[in-house]
Amino acid sequence: MKRRVAYDVAPLGEEFFALLVCAIFFLAGIVVGTFSARSLDEVGTLALRASMSVYIDQIIAGTAGSPSFWSVLWANGRTPLLVLFLGFSLLGAPVLPVVAGVRGFYLSFSIAAFIRAFGIGGWPLAFALFGVGALITVPCFFLLASQAFRASTHLGRGALTAGKIQVGMLYGRAYWTRTGLCAVLIVVAVLVELYVAPILVVVASSFL
Repeated sequence: MKRRVAYDVAPLGEEFFALLVCAIFFLAGIVVGTFSARSLDEVGTLALRASMSVYIDQIIAGTAGSPSFWSVLWANGRTPLLVLFLGFSLLGAPVLPVVAGVRGFYLSFSIAAFIRAFGIGGWPLAFALFGVGALITVPCFFLLASQAFRASTHLGRGALTAGKIQVGMLYGRAYWTRTGLCAVLIVVAVLVELYVAPILVVVASSFL
């Protein structure tokens, strides 16, 4: 019984450590992305404002071309797919924190650059354009990354020590249950971006 309890607790501790590492890199990416957006010159800021204004006006008028379900699914699902692949690779442990940093960078850069172009009143629009889907996809990323980091760490440990790797323990029912749950949530995020985000853009445009 004690051995079973020890086995159940150990993965939770390992996944918490993985979550902590990825979160630190994610936050670092947010900081770098935010300051990078502040470095945009006046010409770049005006060009961004002009292009985004046209796009927002098209959404409000209902003339903006709607992206396909598959293109939005790929945009939201490619990073989780990379994370899933890294969970079966020795490269997962060193690369996943970097992926987390890049994810944080692009998210914060998009929002910060938009707010720089439109002012503080652009917060609601920035959230409608970039943040709605992220409310779903970012937690999925951390859930997948934490378990992938743990699995990759055990693979590396087994390779270095020539120890026996129990695949069933690394990729058990809980692993695939979480993966399946995240797959469903990513589809939900796609539907939200396709059908809910445009409505929020119309509402949020009144704050400009």
